[in-house]
Amino acid sequence: MKSIRILSVLVIASFLSAAFVRAEEANKEGTKAGCCVKAEKKGEKCSHECCEAAAKDGKNCEKCGGKNEPKK
Repeated sequence: MKSIRILSVLVIASFLSAAFVRAEEANKEGTKAGCCVKAEKKGEKCSHECCEAAAKDGKNCEKCGGKNEPKK
């Protein structure tokens, strides 16, 4: 009975660690606003004025949900 509990804890821990790894990988691209990501998938540039102004400064639009960090 004790071994079943230990095994279940290990399984749950492995699922949680896998979820954190996936979330971190997804967050690497998460600095851009959603509208900019959608436009890039279409092969275009975002047409929002706030996104264009942020791009001129070399940053991502914070107003549309992106992180105001320099583009890489």
